[in-house]
Amino acid sequence: MDTYLIILFMFTFVYAAGLWYLSNGFNQIKKQGRTDSKPMVSVIVSAHNEETHLPGCLECLQAQEYPPEKVEFLIVDDRSTDATGAVTDRFAEQDTRFRPISIKDRRPDFAPKKRAIDTAIRHARGEVILLTDADGRPGSNWVSGMVSYFTEQTDMVIGYAPYTVKPAGHFTKSLLALEYLSHAAVAAATCGLGFPVTCVGTNMGYRKKLYTEIGGFGEYKPFISGDDDLFLTRVREAKQYTIRYADAPETHVYNDPPQLWSKFLHQRMRYASKGFSYPKKVTAGLLAYYLFNLFMFVGLLGFLFVPAVFYPVLAAYGIKSVGEFYFMNLAGKTLHDTRFISRIPLVQVLHIPYVVVFGFLGQFKRFRWAEAHSEAAVQKMA
Repeated sequence: MDTYLIILFMFTFVYAAGLWYLSNGFNQIKKQGRTDSKPMVSVIVSAHNEETHLPGCLECLQAQEYPPEKVEFLIVDDRSTDATGAVTDRFAEQDTRFRPISIKDRRPDFAPKKRAIDTAIRHARGEVILLTDADGRPGSNWVSGMVSYFTEQTDMVIGYAPYTVKPAGHFTKSLLALEYLSHAAVAAATCGLGFPVTCVGTNMGYRKKLYTEIGGFGEYKPFISGDDDLFLTRVREAKQYTIRYADAPETHVYNDPPQLWSKFLHQRMRYASKGFSYPKKVTAGLLAYYLFNLFMFVGLLGFLFVPAVFYPVLAAYGIKSVGEFYFMNLAGKTLHDTRFISRIPLVQVLHIPYVVVFGFLGQFKRFRWAEAHSEAAVQKMA
């Protein structure tokens, strides 16, 4: 028992110190300069059976306040069997900035979404490539806002994609929004410190020249996911490119949280499944984080059988919770999203078993992009 408590407190203090260190990255983000230049931009949206979500996304793109001669919207219809192609064609008929691209087959050596992005980039006329998803809802100044971070020294920009919570304050969705903010917090903090470890494909961009120079997705081409964070890994490991985080509110791309429990479970296990695909030092950090939560989980259950560990485990949990609240509060202020900070204590209670369960199950799951789910077999998220 003594050995367990020693290891638990070692994990706890290292974790708290790590959060304090990471929080310094937020200060670096705030010091970033921006530019007024207006380069040619190619916005890419990959869509597979997205007839429901796509119109809203394209309407948001149509409303972009950026010189029309300096932007194009490449919409890739990847083997859709619904009306996705018709939606894209309709917008292209109304607005010459839209350029439909259609993919009819599948290559076993190239994951579908990565291939869709790669195909669009090969057709792109822009110097800067911006990416979002079919369910993304960028504001009218998204393109101009993201582009403003592309100073002469900047090669890649990653941004925040907060969850929309409707009705406002919806309990379950607000907790999901906080959990998603925690991912963005790590992305922003590590980027500020010069070692970005993650990003989201709903809101990111890079120079076309960069994509060509590093050989696109490279060895990650067959991976079903990772068009965002694994690509970021390739850029970071090249050690010659500058990556920045867009913190301004106009650069946010809102998207809806999973509406079905099955989709949420599928999505989170997909995230966890990539843990051993990162460079060794990132994987080591993720493994340490998992083990810390596992030790904490065992302790919180263990005091039911060994009452003597109650106060030590409670102390470790308290240190962990205070550190996380400090870190998340700074993240919310930096990213201009403090909507649900007051609910962090509740999320912290749920987050420990969440990490333990999904971290384990994710290692045994294989995924398909835009995998179909039978709504008859699942319950909608209440």
